[in-house]
Amino acid sequence: MRRVSPLLIALALGTTLADTLEAQSAQAISLQASGLFNGVFGRVFQGLQNGYGGEAQIRYTPSAFSIGGGFQYTIHHIKNRTEDAKLYGAFIEPRYRIHTGSYVLAPYVSARLSLLKVGFTGGDLSISSNFIQLNGGGGLLYRLGPRVNLDVGATYGYDRLSGGTLRSKVSNTSSQFESSSGSNVVFRLGFAFGIGG
Repeated sequence: MRRVSPLLIALALGTTLADTLEAQSAQAISLQASGLFNGVFGRVFQGLQNGYGGEAQIRYTPSAFSIGGGFQYTIHHIKNRTEDAKLYGAFIEPRYRIHTGSYVLAPYVSARLSLLKVGFTGGDLSISSNFIQLNGGGGLLYRLGPRVNLDVGATYGYDRLSGGTLRSKVSNTSSQFESSSGSNVVFRLGFAFGIGG
């Protein structure tokens, strides 16, 4: 009887386990929660500072291409004001995962379109305008378990605040402003949880 090499058995088992682990970490639907840093540049909004917040999204991954959508929220200090600005709203984010042969690390490239509203803390100021962010970038998924990935990403892009009216309840005044644009950089750190089969 021919003897099978222990090395061949180990390689076969390793390949089988790797295939199994890959399948277990490739659920078609995932939920993700992340912390965000939203850096803003230019004169898109007078005195608007960098902000911090978070996002929640659901993602569909039928292949190397995936599409996600969700809600983001960041708070930004305004220079020389006691109020803070809030940027909140929906986003859509397509991604393409780059195959590297690794079962642990998965780099990806992504685009992101965010349609946001502007609000203020304190209740004095209100604004009738929309805030758009259009970004591109990428990130890295690190497999922590069969259904859990660490997601680290960054995007850079374009900001646009549409024209509108700024009102103050305290002083009972309002002022019109024109649209403006600038740029932004967004850093994300979070966890993705696969659900379903």
